[in-house]
Amino acid sequence: MKAALTLPNDIGKLPRLLEFASEFAGRSQLPSNEMSCLLVILDELFSNIVRHGYGESKASGTIRVDLSFVRGCLRIVIIDDSPAFDPLTVAAPDLDLPVSQRPTGGLGIHFVRSLIDDARYSRRGERNRLVLVRRIHPSAPAV
Repeated sequence: MKAALTLPNDIGKLPRLLEFASEFAGRSQLPSNEMSCLLVILDELFSNIVRHGYGESKASGTIRVDLSFVRGCLRIVIIDDSPAFDPLTVAAPDLDLPVSQRPTGGLGIHFVRSLIDDARYSRRGERNRLVLVRRIHPSAPAV
């Protein structure tokens, strides 16, 4: 099963992305907990790209999301034309520090990393390309 969606870099389009992902999860018969993980991953990454990738520049751009589910592997590809940024290089937050001493941000990417089994980033021309893979265990109940 494969599906793709391209959206403008507008946080108001997040509900459309989540609807698209939910429909994909249903057609792919992903277990409900796996659909929840997919939605969290997409919500976090789309929001970060719009808020931080394009940031204050308010430049128009697009974010493409490709989803596939083949032989127990959920593959998420996110391609955007914001400035180059590799989220895989962001240092893990120090969760041992008291909350009052922790810097703001960084938890979302850390959380996404904990939900995936494999990740790769590349810059192709003027576009960021993030490929994430999550292995889905067949013993989980279907949606």
